[in-house]
Amino acid sequence: MGTPTEDIAATLAELCGCWNRLDQPAIRDLWDSEETEPYFLPQEIKEPIIGWDGLAAYYATAQARLVRCSMRTWDIHAKLLSPDLAVALYQMHWNGEIKGFDHLFGIDSRVTALFRKRDDRWLICHYVEAPAAPMLHLQKYYASNVDPDFLSD
Repeated sequence: MGTPTEDIAATLAELCGCWNRLDQPAIRDLWDSEETEPYFLPQEIKEPIIGWDGLAAYYATAQARLVRCSMRTWDIHAKLLSPDLAVALYQMHWNGEIKGFDHLFGIDSRVTALFRKRDDRWLICHYVEAPAAPMLHLQKYYASNVDPDFLSD
């Protein structure tokens, strides 16, 4: 066992592996099965998902719509709220090819999640993605269009 950040990073590595393999059903095993009502708020949907049925439907839909995808995380910070409960804040990037679209998707997001320790594993019980505001995306776009010779001055 490492620090909470190291152990939660290991769970997040498993989460990324599930997305990278297109194995969305396996993501269910990363959620705390003893949680009576998990909360889930991915950035691309309008309403929060509350409960196991909604969670299962979300992952089944993702499995059916995806041709390929990948996910990676970084800048992971976690702290204990109690001996068996931790909160994590981190950055993530997701790439996807979705059936019915003629272009690929790539998106950065911030995530905050609650993890509960069961045996020697930290499992998700609450998960919220928080995309950057449109103004931040616009600033990033403007910065990416600065001529290289202007940057060197």
